[in-house]
Amino acid sequence: MDAAFVQIEQAPAREIIRDGRGVIVGAIERQRLVGKLIARDARGVVVGVFEERSRTTRDSRGRIVGQTNLLPALLFHRR
Repeated sequence: MDAAFVQIEQAPAREIIRDGRGVIVGAIERQRLVGKLIARDARGVVVGVFEERSRTTRDSRGRIVGQTNLLPALLFHRR
């Protein structure tokens, strides 16, 4: 009897972002249940949120920054 093997790979729940020298700039966390990506700087402070359903990026004050995922740009802008 032949058995099928299925491997499901998921994106990591947390992605570390580094600059060109390898220094940690921050991290982007995926919250699957609510459909959000949250960017935190190297100290753990929230710098922005990307909502997958509405495809909008908001800064730490809740203001809309753009209509696509701009979280890496927010991380590097805070430096």
